[in-house]
Amino acid sequence: MTRLKDKVSIITGAGQGIGRATARRFADEGAIVIVAEMNAAAADRTVGDVRAAGAAAQSFIGDLSTYAAAEALVEFAIAQFGHLDVLVNNVGGATALKPYHEWDPDDIVAEMNRSILPTLWCCRAALPHMVARKYGRIVNVGADSARNGLWDRAPYNVGKGGVMALTTSIARETAAFGINCNCLSPGFTDTATDRLVERGIRTAQASEYLQRLNQMQMDITPMSRPATSEEQAAAIAFLASDDVGHITGQVLSSSGGMNMQ
Repeated sequence: MTRLKDKVSIITGAGQGIGRATARRFADEGAIVIVAEMNAAAADRTVGDVRAAGAAAQSFIGDLSTYAAAEALVEFAIAQFGHLDVLVNNVGGATALKPYHEWDPDDIVAEMNRSILPTLWCCRAALPHMVARKYGRIVNVGADSARNGLWDRAPYNVGKGGVMALTTSIARETAAFGINCNCLSPGFTDTATDRLVERGIRTAQASEYLQRLNQMQMDITPMSRPATSEEQAAAIAFLASDDVGHITGQVLSSSGGMNMQ
């Protein structure tokens, strides 16, 4: 497929999980990929994946919870490739899983900021360029837990709820400029546990608790299995392509039927 051929595309949080799978999918569809990451080793790994698929790639290392880094990312993409076509705001993810009354106030703020600020700042940095060109595709990655109130991640759910609200606001404001802004809302995906392991959250003591949470999610998922990161990446590639057509301001649930609307 060549839906994304030569489309200059920023993918944030592309060093692992859904972001890495999305970078690979974009490479398969002919995109030029900017891998935005805080972890240089993870970014290099994904850049290697993209180049091995025969596509052009560059990495950008920075903390996108600051506007300065988001602005530098967009400027980097334009300096390298002349313009920006696609922005995928994937960075974010639950840093802890526990009942809301057990969260410390500072951790609540940090979790919410991690889940919403990179998307806010990257959209703000990219939109003037897209408006001037009268073209752009923005795909924000939300979470079905924000709509279904899944257990033990309330601050994360609040941040991702903000991502969904931002999506509809941007879509309404920029539709006249040839910009489509949509949100993919993943459910339980097979990368979730791996991320917890990497962050040191999954300890031997917590293992049984996490397995119970996972099973509770599966019990309310009609398809009775997690999504693969490649399935989520395929949906993101559609929303980033010109096949999206007349679709804007939408939240697409990819949760195995957990959110049927």
